[in-house]
Amino acid sequence: MTRCMHALLLCGAAAAAAPALAGSTTLLSCAEGERPVTSWTVLGATRVCHQTVVGSPLDSGRFSARGERVAAFQDNLLLGIRPGDEENPAPIDMPDYRFDAWNDTGTTGVLGELWWGRTGDRHIFLGQESRLRLTKLSTASPAVIAALRDYSMRMTMAMVQRRPMVHRPGDEPFMLFQKDHLEYVQHAATTVTFTGGLGGTQIAPARPTNARLELDTRPVPKGVLRFELVIDGQTRQFAIPLRAESEQHHLRARVSLDDNALACNGEEDYMLRPGTCLIPDSVAIGTGAPPMEFYTGEGAFFGDHAYWAAIHYRLILNSPAHNRKAAWGTGVLILKLKQPS
Repeated sequence: MTRCMHALLLCGAAAAAAPALAGSTTLLSCAEGERPVTSWTVLGATRVCHQTVVGSPLDSGRFSARGERVAAFQDNLLLGIRPGDEENPAPIDMPDYRFDAWNDTGTTGVLGELWWGRTGDRHIFLGQESRLRLTKLSTASPAVIAALRDYSMRMTMAMVQRRPMVHRPGDEPFMLFQKDHLEYVQHAATTVTFTGGLGGTQIAPARPTNARLELDTRPVPKGVLRFELVIDGQTRQFAIPLRAESEQHHLRARVSLDDNALACNGEEDYMLRPGTCLIPDSVAIGTGAPPMEFYTGEGAFFGDHAYWAAIHYRLILNSPAHNRKAAWGTGVLILKLKQPS
């Protein structure tokens, strides 16, 4: 649990509230939680606080495992990102962007909730995660205060003891996921761009379609992301198992949904451990056939009660038509909760 969430859930119970808030009213402001650095300004831009950034290492800004970010927008386009918990961050942790460099941009319509886009072959999403918004409670009802305090204590104990949290009737307003099983469908996506690889010519960009995520939320969030890409004129279907250690952690790509399944390697060492996160039916390296194909990915939830899911993924693919091997395909998928028909 971050210090921000711990403080607001436990200490903030004194001003606890009706949890049925929605939209921008549940977003934390700069003054709430861990106070970010306030000296950074961008002329003509609007700043938003408590942002999570997922993308390439340059964009994610790995200056802190769970550090707060501050972002600047102008006309719904991202201009820059700064750490909100460091007075003198390193230049690599402060990416700036050209106003006209963005493609495939989108937003959920609430400033600071969720934004996505790509500039060249760098794809990112950023916003204020749903788990933080649960702490924004506003009315002083004694019954809600007592329920929130009890829920907070049980959540804290479960995390300390490294076991699933035991839920009770009445927990629903404070829960990230309000059902045991949820289904998400594609809302938007960035065009997958391909870089690197050996031989032949580069693979053409591809647009993902029919993305969906069926998520079991207890005892920990886990599910399979499925989507399609048309590559070399052929429709290919992909399935990426995703699992989080708890509601406080991001979804990470896994070999499978088994409890002891390996998490995906990053691009740094996939060649050294080729058995991890292998795309089915790939061919072993060294057999004279095209090399194996791999996947990796990371996801988080946004909006009230995890209405939105955003996933950054990378695929290592081969293209027989282009005589290309082991090219990196990168993209972002935005999914929304499927409403009952």
